[in-house]
Amino acid sequence: MKAIVDVIGVDDDGALAAIAECLLEAVVSNNRYLLRAHPGKLPPLRESGVRFRAEPWASMPAAPAPGYRPLPPIEQFTPYVTLLRRGWGDCAQLCAARVAELREQGESDAALRFYCRSSGTPPNRRRWYHVEVRRGKAGGYEIEDPSRELDF
Repeated sequence: MKAIVDVIGVDDDGALAAIAECLLEAVVSNNRYLLRAHPGKLPPLRESGVRFRAEPWASMPAAPAPGYRPLPPIEQFTPYVTLLRRGWGDCAQLCAARVAELREQGESDAALRFYCRSSGTPPNRRRWYHVEVRRGKAGGYEIEDPSRELDF
């Protein structure tokens, strides 16, 4: 099954990040299912050879032509097996794989943190997205960033 979701009418960065985080949790659930269904067949993320790469369709031209109207951003949340097949993933996909891995190892407090920042006003607003992994510790948490660890 392939699910396509349009997020419509959300202009608040915090609300957009919260919605995206919920959608990405579905990918974590899919990844956990795959890890349980194929024990020992999917390598740990750090040993997989998968590397960070921004999605090529997610960026806007550096100097758009006059009259250019950007499309809404496209964010693809894919399961771990897709990352293994193509050899790369963006921060969201890498984090969904890592959180699933940690939860399957018993770290129930491993969590996603989706960030959304913007500058400018429509129609020239630019948004930046980033996802990290939070691992609970007594008195706080530790941040893990697979996109930095697995960069080319």
